[in-house]
Amino acid sequence: MSHELINLTLPTVILEIENALNEYPVHPYQSAFSIHELRQKLIAHILSQIPNRYAVQGVQEPPKKPKALYPPPTKERLYMETVIHGSILHILRENADSLSDYFSLNSRI
Repeated sequence: MSHELINLTLPTVILEIENALNEYPVHPYQSAFSIHELRQKLIAHILSQIPNRYAVQGVQEPPKKPKALYPPPTKERLYMETVIHGSILHILRENADSLSDYFSLNSRI
C-alpha cells in the first residue's frame, strides 16, 4: 500500500481565503485573486507563515491524537485570518504593475 503525505492545513486556508475575499470589493481584490497564478502565490505566501499540520494517508493505524487535527484552535484561526488579510495586501502590492496591465488590457476587450 502506498502512503501519501497530506497537508491538512491547505483546505482550511483555501476556505478562509474565500471567506476573507468575500469581505473585499470585487475590483480589484476578488478579480485579482481569480487569476490562478495570483491565487497560488497567495496560498503559498500564507502557508509559509502559519503552522501546517500533516497526515499520512494509507496508514492502517488510527492517529494517536485525533483532537490535534482541524478545526484549529481559536488563537490559530485568528492568526491565520490576520495572515490572510495581510497576505492579500502584500500580493496585490507585489504584483501591482502586472495587475494594472492585466486590468487595462481586459477593460479594452
